[in-house]
Amino acid sequence: MNFLENYPDIIQFFDNFHVRGNLLNDELEEKLKEIYKKNIKYDFFAKNIISIDMIIKELIQNCIKAHIKRWIINRYQLNPLDDLDYQKLLRILKHILYFLRVEELVNLADDFNYHFDIYLSFHPRLLLIHILNEGNLFPEEEKRVRLKFLESISEDNLYNYYLKHSDSQEGAGMGIAIINIILKQIGLASRNFVIFNFKDPNQEIHKTVSRIYLPFDKQYQLPRYKFETYLKYHTLTPEELRKKIQQKEIYIPFL
Repeated sequence: MNFLENYPDIIQFFDNFHVRGNLLNDELEEKLKEIYKKNIKYDFFAKNIISIDMIIKELIQNCIKAHIKRWIINRYQLNPLDDLDYQKLLRILKHILYFLRVEELVNLADDFNYHFDIYLSFHPRLLLIHILNEGNLFPEEEKRVRLKFLESISEDNLYNYYLKHSDSQEGAGMGIAIINIILKQIGLASRNFVIFNFKDPNQEIHKTVSRIYLPFDKQYQLPRYKFETYLKYHTLTPEELRKKIQQKEIYIPFL
């Protein structure tokens, strides 16, 4: 199932582009460039195309690292929910990334069969970016993501942030902070970037989804505000409304 089919207004009103890959290589970059060229007519996109491309590539790198971690888990039979195993996982990941090019690992490992999906959805009011990778975030990853979100809220300089908060753990959420800071530099808040776990309703497939809202219209209102407005006029708790949205009883549109 196409991920975007879960969002009828994206299918109906947006121009949608999909790219699948397992590496950030020349072929994938050419596909992205072709999509960029087709949508250079949007002023905000054209003005900030370098920053937006950086965000997309940072999310792709996050996907690749996550896939390598899952490959390590399968190869070494580790339990990511066990603290000792998770620390071992990070040590192996750091070793691989230091001594071996990612392309070599992906191309040489017969059992490396992961991929990521990039969806770019253009509308005159909004660009939506969805990047999906296989599997949900592990609890430790969720914790690190929340930490990096919080750390980057008050920072608007990548170099200063790195000096203050860099650590020795690969895949420890630095990319999340980098994306938040880039968003801030192009005039957008961290709330325009969300990460969530997704389960295909028709299959037993779990994904981690990164979503970026890039409004072209200054009056654009994020769905989170529509969510809050809906609560004001209905006798539902936030948890009840989220459940109804997940069960497709209620739909909060993007436009």
